[in-house]
Amino acid sequence: MSCCGGHDEETAAAAATETSTPVATGTAGPAKLAEPGEGSLLATHNWGRWGEGDELGAANHIAADTVVAAASLVRSGRVFSLALPIDAKHVPVTAGRAPPQHFMRTDGGDYAAGLERKDGFQSTDDVISMPCHSGTHIDALCHIADGHALYNGFPLSGVRSAGAKKLGMEKLRSLCSRGVLLDLCALKGVAVLPKGTVITPEDLEACEARQGVRVTPGTVLLLHTGWLGAIATMGAAEFLSGEPGIGMAAARWIHERGVSAVGADNFAVEVIPTEDRRPAPVHRMLIRGCGVYLMEMMVLAELAAAGVHEFLFVAAPLPITGATGSPINPLAIA
Repeated sequence: MSCCGGHDEETAAAAATETSTPVATGTAGPAKLAEPGEGSLLATHNWGRWGEGDELGAANHIAADTVVAAASLVRSGRVFSLALPIDAKHVPVTAGRAPPQHFMRTDGGDYAAGLERKDGFQSTDDVISMPCHSGTHIDALCHIADGHALYNGFPLSGVRSAGAKKLGMEKLRSLCSRGVLLDLCALKGVAVLPKGTVITPEDLEACEARQGVRVTPGTVLLLHTGWLGAIATMGAAEFLSGEPGIGMAAARWIHERGVSAVGADNFAVEVIPTEDRRPAPVHRMLIRGCGVYLMEMMVLAELAAAGVHEFLFVAAPLPITGATGSPINPLAIA
C-alpha cells in the first residue's frame, strides 16, 4: 500500500506517533539522532551497525559471495515475473492515491489522420503517470519515520517537496540475492489466509521445516498469503479493508535472521488491523528501525504453484532521486 499515506486507519492514528521520540530542535530543524528511541517498537534496530552515515540498511547483508551463491540456485532457467501489470484495471488503489494513467503522445491514429515524417519514418510515443507506491513496488528507507527520525537517525526534515536528501530510492541500486518463498497457504491448507491472520515466527519456521529451506542473512524473503489472488472474488473494497500479514514477533524474527528485504502478495506486508491498533508498527520497526526493505502487491501464486521455494531474486527500483518508493518488476529465476 505502502502503508502510511494509503490506509485510513493508519493515517488517522499517525498523529499519535508524532512525539514518540525526543527530538533535538533548533533553527536548523531536528538533528540526526544517535539512538532510535525508547519502547518495544523502537528497541529493535540496526542504527549505527554499518556506520552513522549508512543509507543502505539491511541491503548491507548482501555481499558479493551472497550473489555468487544465489546464482548457483539457477538450474532450470525458468524465470517468474512477480509484478502486476501496470494499468488502471489490475492495480488496487489505496485511498489518497491515483491509479496508473497511461497516455499516448503519438499513435497510429495520428498517422491515419495525415501525420507524415521524412522518408516514411513512423514512431509511437507515450507517457505514464503513477504514484511511486503503486502496484508492485518497494519502499525506500526514507518512507517511514517516527519521532521525526528516519532510519539510522536521519531527520525527517530532510524529506522536502523536492524529495529526500538521505535514504532516497536511488541509494538502492539493485536487489540481487538468494530468494526464499515461504508458502503460508500450503502450510495452513488454504487458498487464502483470512483477513487479520497474524503470521508468527512459529509459522515461518514451520514453513522452513516443511519446505526444507532456511532463511539466512542477505535473504530476500517472500510470503505467499493468497490475498492478492483473492481480489477478483472479494472486490477491491474488501481487499483494502484489511489483510493477513506478519505481526511484530515475526518482524523481530526477520531482523534476527538478517533478512535484507521482505515482500508479500498483499498491500502492506503486515497484518491489518494491526495487533494493537497502532499505525504501521511493522513498517516502523523494519524500515525505520532495521533498514529492511518492504515490497508490496507481489504476484506469488505461480511461483508457489510451481513449488519453487529457493531461487535467484533480482529486482531494481527506478533510481528516482529522493523518491520514497518505486515500482519494480521482481524476478525469481530458478
